[in-house]
Amino acid sequence: MNPSPEPLDNLSTAERVWNTFVEALIKRDTTGRLKEIWTGKLIPLSFMDHTLRVKAPTAFFAEYWLTKHKGLVDECMREAAGVEARLDIVRDPPSEDEKPQELALQHAGTPALVDAHLRSNLNPKYHFENYVEGDSNRFALAAARSIAESPLTTPFNPYFVYGGSGFGKTHLIQAIGNFCIEQGTLNRVVYITSEQFINQFIESIKKKNTTDFAHAFRNVDMLILDDIQFIMGKERTQTEFFHTFNTLYQTGKKIILSSDRPPKDLDDLDNRLTSRFSSGLVTELTLPDYETRVAILAKRAEEQRIELTSEVIDYIAGQVTTNVRDLEGALIQLIAQSSLLNQPIQMDLVKQIVRGIAPRKRFSVSLEDIAETTAAHYGIPLSDLKDRSRKKEIASARQVAMYICHKLTRHSLRVIALHFGRRDHSTVIHAVKTVEDNMNRDNGFRMDVEEILHDIDLRQ
Repeated sequence: MNPSPEPLDNLSTAERVWNTFVEALIKRDTTGRLKEIWTGKLIPLSFMDHTLRVKAPTAFFAEYWLTKHKGLVDECMREAAGVEARLDIVRDPPSEDEKPQELALQHAGTPALVDAHLRSNLNPKYHFENYVEGDSNRFALAAARSIAESPLTTPFNPYFVYGGSGFGKTHLIQAIGNFCIEQGTLNRVVYITSEQFINQFIESIKKKNTTDFAHAFRNVDMLILDDIQFIMGKERTQTEFFHTFNTLYQTGKKIILSSDRPPKDLDDLDNRLTSRFSSGLVTELTLPDYETRVAILAKRAEEQRIELTSEVIDYIAGQVTTNVRDLEGALIQLIAQSSLLNQPIQMDLVKQIVRGIAPRKRFSVSLEDIAETTAAHYGIPLSDLKDRSRKKEIASARQVAMYICHKLTRHSLRVIALHFGRRDHSTVIHAVKTVEDNMNRDNGFRMDVEEILHDIDLRQ
């Protein structure tokens, strides 16, 4: 529904505050790009209760720029309004004949299904229908479909799928749960990452309610646990999960697991667990080949209602060979740049984006060079990057530095961890996954990482 018309005096105030805000923003802009982006696309609607409401062309625009420039926006709003004030960006729903150049909203489904998805912690956008099949995943996908279609009779229990970061494990295992919910074959499906499982278990210990914790996970029809490798080295968590596994298995409930490596390579994990993981069906997801990458790009572009030429698709598929996450990230970048800067999708823009995503040739950059460049980019002392500080901004910068070290050097995970004052190589594994997830989710974060990579390139 379109925002209701505002009284004339309220609109006049909104325009005055908005104009002052934009002037303050441009005055602080060091890139020279914000004037074109902000002033050409946003329309002031009202100023009430210390909140300036403006209309944006797309939901993605609002989310992206408020995230990317939050500190600057808050500062300029204080100057414009003379008090602590908030900027609220809203948008009109698209008309029937509008052809949006933006990311599509997730499918919500019926209220009953929405409620089931919320209870399960599953992401309703992950389905078999939008999972692109190829040689890299054909067997794993066939097995997942078989389990989803006959969860009560399938002999595959547990189902263990492994593969590199960004290969499509999370999509595949959540598609199983979503299918079961939508078909009504299972009532209680729960998806959780191993990090969430660990944190909730620790919290239950602190609050002395481990019995409730155990009950929550042992009374489900299907438990889907993502990234099981992160429970390595955590003995109490392993013991808790061992008992949860046994209870579910003995009562005929389904267990779906994912990892970045096969069960036999899960070092520092209780042998009782690895033997149980291996007793079910173990499948692998490998790097998608060229044809599969083309199919993934074509499918995602169709979902977003974006027209891409075969030349664009072929170029991205040929250059971005790392994983599915990077491939989809390139498409998101392309849509964002085209939409926000009002540029057509042409090869110059495509090549510019791919340069920041396609695998770089590993060269003789040192760990110290990467640490220094990362610290300089975020404006923090190099020493803070290597100490034990858990401040959010420092921890995030440290993870980025570890990610880049892993990406650009041949050093082992342990050597990288030691360089940043950590002893456990799993810290680097966690940092790489966190950064990749954040880059896929947040274009502003991705741009920061790409700027650091560019600065490192210039130093070589």
